[in-house]
Amino acid sequence: MQLNVAHISDTHQNPGLFMGLAFLVVDVIILTGDILDNVGRIDGTIQWGREARKQDYWAHKQAKRWAQVIGDRPVVLVCGNHDFISPAKWLHHYGVEVHEITDSTPCVEVKGVKFAGFRQVEWIAGEWAGEVHDLAPHVERALATNPDVLVTHCPPAGILDGPNGYGCRALTSALCYSEHHIKAHFYGHCHEAGGASTTEMGIYFANGAEHCLAHTIEI
Repeated sequence: MQLNVAHISDTHQNPGLFMGLAFLVVDVIILTGDILDNVGRIDGTIQWGREARKQDYWAHKQAKRWAQVIGDRPVVLVCGNHDFISPAKWLHHYGVEVHEITDSTPCVEVKGVKFAGFRQVEWIAGEWAGEVHDLAPHVERALATNPDVLVTHCPPAGILDGPNGYGCRALTSALCYSEHHIKAHFYGHCHEAGGASTTEMGIYFANGAEHCLAHTIEI
């Protein structure tokens, strides 16, 4: 079957990227994290409580506009390392059909297609949400659900992951050597490769950082 998806990632509170959804005819919308922006290091540190309060206020103010352009199209969402709250809360509030991928729900099924993934990223400095030293358990849990499509915030290492080494090595190894039937992988995180796509190992990879783009995939 063919599935038409819109992929948005790393908007960092840029409402204009969401407005692009109004012009796309798609079956499913995929959000791969860093939807929200940050207060930043006002006093030299990232304070999680302050970040969460600011993001909750902003998401509440913006979610109604998001809901209007999303309409009745289902959303598959995974948070990113800059998201200290989940936008799913306010999207649900305004009637959006949101399927969020979390630690407790690593796989969701939408329109007969299984989407799985995780929000965690490779360790950076310990300041941001979801940073871990070992991503292998998260990769294994996602692939164990036998998904059709992977949805993560971070890329696999070496595939549209930019120059800074933020891609996940465990994910690349699993895709290379594990038995699976994954047809596509959507992610963001590494802005340098945002908007690019490629096919390797029979898998369609798309880095959506700072973009709102339509893709057609074969399931």
